[in-house]
Amino acid sequence: MLQSPISEALAKLQNPSQNGLSGKPLDLLETLFKFSRNYTEGFGEFLEELLRSSFWKAQDYTSNPYPTLCLGLASLIDSYCANLGRPEPAYHSRKHFQDVCLALTALLSQPLASHPKPESDDPWAISHENAWVLLFCAIAHDFGHDSSINKAPFELERSSIEKTRTFLSQNSSAPDLIMGLETKVESIILATDPSFLGALLAKFTGSTANFTRIDCMSMLMVEADLLASILPIHGKLLGKLLGQEWESSNPKAAASVASDQGRLKFLECVRFISPHAIMLKMEDIRNQSIELIKD
Repeated sequence: MLQSPISEALAKLQNPSQNGLSGKPLDLLETLFKFSRNYTEGFGEFLEELLRSSFWKAQDYTSNPYPTLCLGLASLIDSYCANLGRPEPAYHSRKHFQDVCLALTALLSQPLASHPKPESDDPWAISHENAWVLLFCAIAHDFGHDSSINKAPFELERSSIEKTRTFLSQNSSAPDLIMGLETKVESIILATDPSFLGALLAKFTGSTANFTRIDCMSMLMVEADLLASILPIHGKLLGKLLGQEWESSNPKAAASVASDQGRLKFLECVRFISPHAIMLKMEDIRNQSIELIKD
């Protein structure tokens, strides 16, 4: 049976040494996100295809409730967008949701050099269940985004959380699971507010570094949220789309984010610190994008 383009590219990223990548996955990442951009079916169909990849098949377990929850939320988002009565945001559209799901999969599938067992005490160890929690957050994190910029901390993120909480409240077959999931979802989605990045990074750096498993999951979610934007080709396109999105609500920010100088400022502010991102060479890619702008 032929693999889909998504499954094929993700399989190569999952085993870089066996696929001649030599630690340089940039071209494959660009191809992966180009496929996402050109995908013509709905978000639900995209997610179904993603869940057929070898990585997500390997994360399954007995009585796993998350595929149904993830696909149900994706279907709800498709319906929500179909009934907007206006075009989706230029950047924060379902294409962005697809990008984040792909980026998260690429990160989590990395064969870490000293990969901790999922049940270990290492806070970077991601169990099968927590991988699904992160995928659910990737689907949910910008649900209902209205193209604006936060006027107060976490404003848009809290709106997405409330829409997601409403969805979960209608899935009451496992109330204990839903309650625990809501707690994780809130912490992880709140971390995607760009103004929180510095505080999150501070938990992992310096002599006072002190981070939990939820902090690590939050960091992986943020990295997945940003990953496509640092690529030299796809990232430049996304900057222009974000500029289009902000034209009416914040013209000054729109002009900045679409410019080379605005992109350079963004690239110099972000960091990729998870062991998963290190294996995927994301800091090398970020620095390469910086040098391309400076040349």
